[in-house]
This record gives sequence, C-alpha cells and structure tokens, in this order.
Amino acid sequence: MNPAIAKKEKSRWHPVYERYVLAEQYRFGKAHLIGYFFDSLTAYALELSRLGVPHSTDAVLALKTQRHQALPNFDGSAEDPFFAIYQALQAAKGAEVAGAMRQGLSRNDLDITVFRAFVRDRALDTLDALRALRQNLLELSEAHQDTLMVAYTHYRPAQPTTLGHYLAAIENLLSRDHKRLFAAMKTADCSPLGSSALAGSPMAVDRHQLAREMGFGGVVENTYDGVSAGDWALEIAAGLASLATSLSRLANDLLFWAERGGFVVADSLVQGSSIMPQKRNPVVLEHIRAYLAQVLGGPVSLQALNHNTPFGDLNDHSTGVLEPLERLNHAARGALELMQVTLSESTFVPEALAAGLKDGSVMASELVDVLVTQGYLPLSEAQTRVKALMAALFESGRTLSQAEAPDFVLHLGFDDAALFNALDPRRFLERRAVLGGVASSAQQKSLTLAKKRLYNHRRALLSKRRLVRAARARLAKD
Repeated sequence: MNPAIAKKEKSRWHPVYERYVLAEQYRFGKAHLIGYFFDSLTAYALELSRLGVPHSTDAVLALKTQRHQALPNFDGSAEDPFFAIYQALQAAKGAEVAGAMRQGLSRNDLDITVFRAFVRDRALDTLDALRALRQNLLELSEAHQDTLMVAYTHYRPAQPTTLGHYLAAIENLLSRDHKRLFAAMKTADCSPLGSSALAGSPMAVDRHQLAREMGFGGVVENTYDGVSAGDWALEIAAGLASLATSLSRLANDLLFWAERGGFVVADSLVQGSSIMPQKRNPVVLEHIRAYLAQVLGGPVSLQALNHNTPFGDLNDHSTGVLEPLERLNHAARGALELMQVTLSESTFVPEALAAGLKDGSVMASELVDVLVTQGYLPLSEAQTRVKALMAALFESGRTLSQAEAPDFVLHLGFDDAALFNALDPRRFLERRAVLGGVASSAQQKSLTLAKKRLYNHRRALLSKRRLVRAARARLAKD
C-alpha cells in the first residue's frame, strides 16, 4: 500500500475539518503551547504523586523525559497536542503510567490552564515593551524640559509649553495603560487546574499548590467558572485597545510635527518615493498606526466570541481566543518597539517646535491673567479688552508680538511694562509652578514621581517574571 495513503487512513476526521480546525490548532499548539502543556501535566502529576496515586511518580518522570522529544507534525492520529503527548507517553511507558496523569483531569481545565499561562506571558512581554518606551519618554522629557513649543487645543494654537512637559504627559497616560494591562494580566494569572470538566476534580488535589507549582498568582475559585469564563481574555484585549488608543495620539502628534519640520525621523525609518526624489516619508509612524488599528478591533472580536453563548466549556472562548490574542499582543509589541526606536533614533527640532510662538498670539491668555492678578481689571472685562486688541491687530495685519504701547492704551487702557513682560513665553512657563505644571521646578518634581512609579512597575514585572521562570524551570528540571 502507498505509505501516504496508509498514513491518511490513520485519521478518522473529515479532511475539511482537519484542514481548518484540527491541523491549524495543532500547528499553533505545537509552535506556542507545548511547554505549557508539559508544565500543567507535570504539576498535576506531582500533586497526584503527593496523594499517593499509583504510577503518578512514574508519570512525572516520564513527562520530564518526554518534554525533550519533538512532537510529531499533525497527521490526524492525535487530534490535539494533549493527545499527542498522551500517545507518546503511552508508547514509551505503557497505559498505566500514561493514564496516571489523567486521573481527575479534563481537557477542559487543562486547556484553559495552558491558555491562561500562555496569554499571561504574552501580556508580560507587551508590558515590558511598554515599560521600555516609558523609560525612553522620561529620558527625553528630562532632556527637553526647556524646549519651548506650542500646545494645541481644538487643532488651534493654545498656550506655550515645553516638549518635556508634553512627553511627561504622554508617559503619565501610558502609565495608566500599564496599570490597566497589568491588572488584566493578573486576572488571567489565575489557575483553573483542578476544575476538571466543571464540577471539580474527584481527586483531593490542592488547587492552590497546583497554582504555585506553575507560577500562577492565584486560583479561579469556582471550578464551573474556571472552565466557562472568557472575561479574562476580553480584559486583556480591552487593556491592549486602551494602550493602542493612547499610542495613536502620540503617533498623530509626531506626524503633525514631522510635516512641519519639528520632528525629523531617522533615515533608517523613512522611505522615499518611486517617482518624487525629494520625498522623505516618515512611514514608520504610519506602520505604527496600522498596527494600532489592528489592536483596536480586539475587544469586538473577543466580545463576539463570548456574546450570547451558554455558560460552560466551549471552543468559542477557549481555543477561539488564542490566535486573536496572539495577533493583538504581536501588533501591540510591534507598535511599542517601533515607537521606541522612532523616538530613540529621530530628532526633535526646537526651532520648528517653537515657531508658533513668534506671533505672540498664544500669550493672549497670559495677558488676561496679568491684567486680573495684578489688579488692573476684573476677569470678564480683561477678556473682553484682550479680545478687542487681538481683533484690531488682526485687522491691521499685525500679531500680538508686534503690538505697541498705543495699541495697549487704546484697547486695554494701560501700557505698563508688566503687560509687555506678559508676552515672554519663559515668564509664562515659570508662573505655572503648581503640581504637574510646566515650570522647571514643577516638571522636575513630576519627573521624580514618574520615575518612582516606573521603578515600582518595573519591579512588579520583574518579580512576576522571576516567579514564572523559576516555576517553569522546576517543572522542566530532570
């Protein structure tokens, strides 16, 4: 008989079902999940060994040996990685040893345990990329505390600020995204192992010990919930989408400045035109936005996988979430790493960023403040007179920086030196010394707080990673 035909006869599955379901899931599992399957099975077999279940100690040893053997490619004889592992153990050690590790264990709790551990670790990877970008932003913020620029509201020039103040604000925003994604990671970082099919394992396993063996932060308390819930995956997707939204705003501003010469993207990150030799396109920022757009669709996909399904073990919210979440984390990490490289390798141009200050229009609010705080006029009257001054200057084709003493006397009623001093952007900045303000002293205090927060976030990440790595190393140790 033709060997290819003989091989195909091993499979009882319809070829279409094989192609679109079993083979695809098997390939994904072989590429990403095998280590987690061995971790889960070994932890469970260790617990059975503690309980004195016959052959369970042999199962532990067999699993430690088998995990070093390559899993075969999908051929239909094993429908998923678990059964491929089981069949390999059965062939190597016999039915009693292979069967020992399965007592009280269901694919329901096994699969979700594997999936949660995998997604947790991917979220940790994304969080680490986010941490690195935040570190970069704080370094740039400190370097540009005094770099003047114009801040915009409603797409119009608003007030003076500094590039350092802006970058610190972006880092503040991303720090909250870090907290949200870390909280989502902690939700995923709970073990359902020991839930069995849904009612709980008939073996007296210690579920907290199982969780500790695998480096989980806790357990899913209710066994029915352990195999039925999909909110943990949805929470990860929502955290990633929030992060993508924040990053897209930074990308948008960088593109705005790049078009005006305020941000020069590094040569290694731009592309030219096939027909226009002068073009120097900052396409890396476009690719960042494209990645972020993919992430934004994540919650909708995950909601659809959970929506209007009965509460129980289903493929919709178990195997169904893995590849979408892997794509989302990949896209998020790609955007984060590309953004970090862009900021590290590119250059801000202070002269271009400050160009909008030349006409003085963004100092109008400061003129109002001085008129009020120094007792010249009440607020409403000050605003009315400054508006009239700005309108008159516009009519005459001049700007606020070109205003002269007669203009101030005519429209404001005063021409004191204090009013002209109000047009100095540096004086404007130093008057904003409140917590979080743009004054140098305030910026330095804010940076100190931000660095401390980032340090604490980094320490929590490292602690979790060390815990997981130590647990996985113990389970893999011969």
